[in-house]
Amino acid sequence: MKKQPILKGGAFVLLLFTLLGCTAREISPAPNQIQTFPVSTPTTTSSPAPTMVATIQNTEPTIAPSQPSITESSPTSMIMKDCVDTAGFFGDVTVPDGSSFAQNQSFVKTWRIRNEGTCTWNETYALVFHSGDILNGALSNPMPPAVPGEIVDVSVNLRSPATGGEFTGYWQFQDPYGNRFGVDSGGVGLIWVKIGVSWYPLKAPEKSTAVSSPLAQPVQNTPAPSSGVCSPQRNAGYLEELLQLINGARQQENIPTLASNEKLAAAADVHSADMACQDFVDHIGSDGSTWYTRIQAQGYNYAYATENIYVGNPAFGGTPVGAFNWWMNSKVHRDNILSPKVTEIGIGYAYSPSSSYGGYYSLVFAKPK
Repeated sequence: MKKQPILKGGAFVLLLFTLLGCTAREISPAPNQIQTFPVSTPTTTSSPAPTMVATIQNTEPTIAPSQPSITESSPTSMIMKDCVDTAGFFGDVTVPDGSSFAQNQSFVKTWRIRNEGTCTWNETYALVFHSGDILNGALSNPMPPAVPGEIVDVSVNLRSPATGGEFTGYWQFQDPYGNRFGVDSGGVGLIWVKIGVSWYPLKAPEKSTAVSSPLAQPVQNTPAPSSGVCSPQRNAGYLEELLQLINGARQQENIPTLASNEKLAAAADVHSADMACQDFVDHIGSDGSTWYTRIQAQGYNYAYATENIYVGNPAFGGTPVGAFNWWMNSKVHRDNILSPKVTEIGIGYAYSPSSSYGGYYSLVFAKPK
């Protein structure tokens, strides 16, 4: 009988909506009440899964943290393969769980992985970000080649956040057709990196002196949530392009198209500007806000609402097409885009050349009462 390796330190099956855009809220009648939350750090500092699922009933919402879930194989792929992809976790080569780093410290995380499937991995396979804290890593990273049964080291370049705390990022694998797979006998388990970051005094942020780039079109009367320290650039063309891509995908599935709503757009814009100025990626704003409190703050009375986010530099694929393709290759994000529950959308985009990721996208989907 074949002895199975013991999985430790970096792989399990999780049931989670992905961080980069994946939560929904549906209410049965509730008053228009704006809720406030304590100020929190931009990224997760004590738990690996900041995404939350909640239901509002009557007056106060009952919020229940969801468990990390698996992003299933991309529904966009119609390619039928004659082989099976799965992987086995054989250990942490570098950065074992709980490793400590100073703020803004670069490091390389390496996992030892065996090709447990029947497909041969080549340069078209990738290690991709799933959820949690991205730690300045690339969304997609090339995999080393491996024939079935071969053990290889898989690495990603990361950097610790500028804030202290505990951070966890989840990763999985992707085949050339956009299908996701992972470790364990089911081929869906995630691998992860878990670090602690120590605090030390940081210099006060300097006011940005960057000029508008040709890609960006400034929007007037949209306050940035950073007290004048940051003025992110917008791009109206990006917003229109994303709306066309999203409605085109809905039309192909015979789902009614979404109408653009100014209040939802304002809520999305506020969050994109917040992420760009405060340099973080999360559904929870730097002031503790969530997508539904941001919608309520704009005076939008909703029956159902959900949000997608994405970050990326336009110079390196972080364009509307790049964001759209990423969402459509993640089941939970694709489900939001193609949801028949929503009828209206707000799109936000903010670009900050001094930030870690450059461009910050927010999609807010909703159905009014």
